[in-house]
Amino acid sequence: MVSPSPKKDLSRFVYCSSLLEEKIAKVYENLAKVINDDLFKCLFRYIASDSLKHAEFFRALSKWLNPDIELSYEECAEVWGEKWKVVMEHAEVFQEKGKINHEELSSLIDGLEKLEGMVAEEYLTIMHIRLIQLMAEDRKIDLDYFKKILEWIIEDENRHEQILKTIKSKLIK
Repeated sequence: MVSPSPKKDLSRFVYCSSLLEEKIAKVYENLAKVINDDLFKCLFRYIASDSLKHAEFFRALSKWLNPDIELSYEECAEVWGEKWKVVMEHAEVFQEKGKINHEELSSLIDGLEKLEGMVAEEYLTIMHIRLIQLMAEDRKIDLDYFKKILEWIIEDENRHEQILKTIKSKLIK
């Protein structure tokens, strides 16, 4: 069996990141719909908007690496392993939530922080962005054009965690 080319291998990794970001955006869009607080709606939409931008960037980058790339969620589970399934299961729970009040939201924030933590830890933190860069360097794929955008995504993910902490502190008061 012939293994995929380095660009195709990297494009699979990045493409799955785009699917993950789309899923996370849907979670936050749903939460914005079901919460009764306008400020929290705005903050959830803010995170959803960032996540959609991340998804679009990762999709474009994966297509740049491999114009024919198309993967399903199941194939991404093979690319990422067990952690992918855990993140997707958590995302499904939040995506299906109905109307929630402040008390329920407070307990949900803990779960959202875990979800963001899993995403940040496993997919979009400096470690994985650096891994993409190292894989690209090792395989002679020039990602210099994209380095700054990748750094911005890391900053966005850190900001998302801060937004959740802010919401949680407002709920406690």
